[in-house]
Parts: sequence; C-alpha cells; structure tokens
Amino acid sequence: MSDLKHAEQVAVHLDTSRCRAYGICVGILPDVFDLPKGSPVAVLRLAVADGEDLEDLEEAVFNCPAQAISLSRPEETR
Repeated sequence: MSDLKHAEQVAVHLDTSRCRAYGICVGILPDVFDLPKGSPVAVLRLAVADGEDLEDLEEAVFNCPAQAISLSRPEETR
C-alpha cells in the first residue's frame, strides 16, 4: 500500500460478501466504518477518507480477520 503514502484521499472498499461483522474496523476508525445493531456486516460511513487516516486504514485492513477491507486511490476503479 506504499503507493498510497502521499495520497490526499484514499478510497475504502468493504467486501460485504466477506465481512463477518467482527467490528475491529469500527474500533479502529468509527468515522469510516459502522456496525449497525443487528447488522450481519459492517457498513462504510465514508467511501473516501482523508490521506491523514492512512495509517489507521492500513491497520483496519491488516486486522480484519475476514480480509474484507481494501484501499485504493479514489480515481482507481474496481
């Protein structure tokens, strides 16, 4: 993810088919991720986050047991 190091913004992707609602991402970045009560998956509160949050975003990616989170530059499409 070093290509995102100097990005002003980072696109956040959440694969809801993989997510198991562990909530670790919410604990790391509650402004970006949410886990609504009774929801079987986490949801994105922000699809594009500030580059200043990159370290925390990378922590969320690394710590997701379901490997459901990925990051890219906002202009990259999936």
